[in-house]
Amino acid sequence: MRSTTGRAAARGDPLMKILLRPFLLPAVLAAGVTAAAAEPVTLKLGFPPPPSSFINTHALAPWAKEIEQATNGNVVVQIFVGGTLANYNNVLDRVLNDVADIGYGMFGPLGNQFAKTSVTQLPFIETATSVEISAALWRLYATGVIADEFTTVKPLSLSVFTPSGYLASKPVRGLDDLKGLKVAVGSRQLGQIVEIAGAAPITMPAPDVYQNLQRGLVDVAVLGWAATAAYKLHEVAKYFVDAPLGNSSKFVLMNKDAFNRLPEASRQAIDRLSGEALSRRMAKATAEEADHGRDMVKAMPGYTVTFTGADEIARWKPRLAPMVEEWTKTTPDGAKVLAAFRAELAKVKAEAR
Repeated sequence: MRSTTGRAAARGDPLMKILLRPFLLPAVLAAGVTAAAAEPVTLKLGFPPPPSSFINTHALAPWAKEIEQATNGNVVVQIFVGGTLANYNNVLDRVLNDVADIGYGMFGPLGNQFAKTSVTQLPFIETATSVEISAALWRLYATGVIADEFTTVKPLSLSVFTPSGYLASKPVRGLDDLKGLKVAVGSRQLGQIVEIAGAAPITMPAPDVYQNLQRGLVDVAVLGWAATAAYKLHEVAKYFVDAPLGNSSKFVLMNKDAFNRLPEASRQAIDRLSGEALSRRMAKATAEEADHGRDMVKAMPGYTVTFTGADEIARWKPRLAPMVEEWTKTTPDGAKVLAAFRAELAKVKAEAR
């Protein structure tokens, strides 16, 4: 026998609707909350290098997975590789304009917008690993020394490559051999070094170096070993020089609004997995890629690898000193930034002992 209550509900009795409303409303709300919770926030990350880059496979891709795990799947970082979402020249604009939520790039192509941050690119400043320099660079931001350069974005990582050496299609074994040659560079500081050596600097991003070397439009490229394997530059260059010509810096930056739209727990998870920890991780990935590139070239017949010795450094350091002095004078608070960088680097190195 059907109950009276069942018959009343079935025929839409107004009184029963009123009586059942307190029980139905929480169930409807709960279903809505469950549906909303099941929809993760997808953050688009623009990554100009190729997908095989160690920065992607050894650093950013694992970091993205950890973000998803730490937020219980509420935040998913989707990486768009190889310039599909952003390239080195426009990645900052893509982040600022909310086209990309997060962007990876290098400071060199951005000109003088981050003058203080370029302190790591000064030649022959300090002897340290790229991981140590990256930690010191992040601390310059965290302590406020260079924070005024990042008011429009949220830095997630500030790190550096291994020292910028150079590779060439012509016999080159030292800075003296650059005289009269056309040299591809990725930053103003590297361009100054090349000019002091008597060569003609041509600014271009790393992805363009291959075809320009192949066509003979440039003779040399000032790049770290990490770019060799990533962009297959060993196919168009036979001469490589390992030289401590400063550490080019790179970043992972996030759109501030995209960050602030996230729930508090998700923001805390991103902060916990970023900062100095991610900066060190990014540096370690490029150092591993640099080792891979160097070992690959050294094992191949017909290639020449030259390591810059103490004698050449001693001879060139005074010639490059005016460049460091100019940077200190023309960069806002340049002397303060350089002193703070050296102090932070000393602390990092002391902690590692």
